Amino acid sequence: MVLSWQQAALAGIAIGIALASPRAGGGATPAAEVVRVAVFGDFNGPYGSTTYHPTVGRVITRITTVWKPDLVLSAGDMIAGQSVNLPSARFPEMWRAFDATVGRPLRRAGIPFGFALGNHDASAARAAGGGYLFARERDVAAAYWRDPAHRPLLQYVDARNFPFLYSFVLGGVFFVAVDASTHVIQDAPWVLAALWSEAAAAAPMRIVVGHLPLYGISEERSRAGETIEQGEAWRRRFEAAGVDLYVSGHHAAYYPAHRGRLRLLHAGGGVGARPYVGHPQVPARSTVTLMHLNLGTRGIVLETYDVATEARIEMSELPSCINGYNGPVFRLDLPQDGGCPRR
Repeated sequence: MVLSWQQAALAGIAIGIALASPRAGGGATPAAEVVRVAVFGDFNGPYGSTTYHPTVGRVITRITTVWKPDLVLSAGDMIAGQSVNLPSARFPEMWRAFDATVGRPLRRAGIPFGFALGNHDASAARAAGGGYLFARERDVAAAYWRDPAHRPLLQYVDARNFPFLYSFVLGGVFFVAVDASTHVIQDAPWVLAALWSEAAAAAPMRIVVGHLPLYGISEERSRAGETIEQGEAWRRRFEAAGVDLYVSGHHAAYYPAHRGRLRLLHAGGGVGARPYVGHPQVPARSTVTLMHLNLGTRGIVLETYDVATEARIEMSELPSCINGYNGPVFRLDLPQDGGCPRR
């Protein structure tokens, strides 16, 4: 029997995964304490679009009326920018459309929104002269998010560079949003300082969210420029800092994975999906995920659904491993045995 997200939420059906992380969280936390986070991103339309696919509105309705999570987390691409040919007036129009479809309904429901900016929101790509190639878009994105009417009501730890780089605590989980809107994670010293801060050390769990993934997942994006350069180096930095999970988007392929001690949630595209590297037989589906974060065990339980059919996606339906740009990653419920053939 196929369960819709409403039925599965009521039945409490999900898959639980727990991997050890090297840095202990601060203090004793009741094992029953769970933070629920809905993960939904990469739902932008064609360049310059000021409308969204109907599934976006349906997902937001499910989030606000059925799931009612503690947080909605997006790995970026909320609007359809990254074009030097668009008129300047179009960028605020796109953010107004985002606000009407996503931002305002979440605020009215009292659900905070955490996010990293994507390449279509505010790309950090540089022009030949050294400035930002999409400076107009970054300025408008900053203006939208810094407006008190739109700024998420979060417990910020460091918001000096909001909305590009910031950290916050929610329900005992320490979140760091990084600017991975290009293949280079911006301001590495700030990121590392945030991860080694007292606030991070005191938190039972630590999550980093950024747009580009550390490893190639989808066929059309598993290459230089579309995946974080020095992905392995960043994995080791995240591991050393005790990061429990890195959430990313961009590749529009849902894949919960791990490499070494780091867990990875490739969140998948909210609208549009791409085939997996080396696994053309596995269907590509647009997704939304509800994460249950157990602060006592540092375990992560995932419920993921196809946004078009509302069918729950079983972990066993996904490839056992994917060997793309920067090397292989392994499905979250399977051991890393060192082998993942290229196909």
